[in-house]
Amino acid sequence: MKPKLLVFLLLLGGVELPGQTIVQQFVSLTRAQTLQPHIDISPTRAGSLIIVMPGPLSPDIKVVSVTDNATAGDNTYKQVDGAASSSTGMNSALDIWYCEKCKGGATEIKINLSAPAKGSMNAFLEVANMAPSSALDGSGVNLTNGTGSSAGLEVGPGLTTTATDFIIARYVSTFTSPTGVTPSVWTYKSTYVYVPKGPAGTYQPTLTGASPAASFCMSMAAFKIAASAPRSASGATKHTKR
Repeated sequence: MKPKLLVFLLLLGGVELPGQTIVQQFVSLTRAQTLQPHIDISPTRAGSLIIVMPGPLSPDIKVVSVTDNATAGDNTYKQVDGAASSSTGMNSALDIWYCEKCKGGATEIKINLSAPAKGSMNAFLEVANMAPSSALDGSGVNLTNGTGSSAGLEVGPGLTTTATDFIIARYVSTFTSPTGVTPSVWTYKSTYVYVPKGPAGTYQPTLTGASPAASFCMSMAAFKIAASAPRSASGATKHTKR
């Protein structure tokens, strides 16, 4: 029997954004001890980029692999090098995995752990209109065993990108969770923040509204948005004659 799963964040129907679309996003909490927590999702689209951000509730447990049940066979998920983080104060670990140009029809994401975790908080996003290959822009970055300021600010790591990217930072914090993020280019969610379409540059989120001097950790990565179709001098998209 699968452990009971509580899904407390759901977005369906898509958020239309220039350059890419967030098709769906979930954050789920698995309360029971298990070696393979899972996330139930709506069927994925073929060709999407899938981002999975596991969060086992133990800093000593690692993610071994991520799998799904796509209609034409399981997709292949890769770990983002340099993104894994942990917090002994929170007794938790974070990681980022992704699948580019995925096969469609997946309704369940399985996270395979190195040892049974007493619980886990796992995040998932499906993003369309992304680069079909070599989507990851460089390595990820992380902040492990971070401590917030007396004013409740939690400054994340800095990540330098080389292209127009979808940038995401997964975090976990003790006591009162953050309630916002700066600068305004970031979009706030309760367990992660993201920049939907960021030009090449350096990005560093600061979480706001947390408890003073709270323990936290953060994992961060960037993914390239698909190149726009070339346009003529008049501004119209060029089409090849047949």
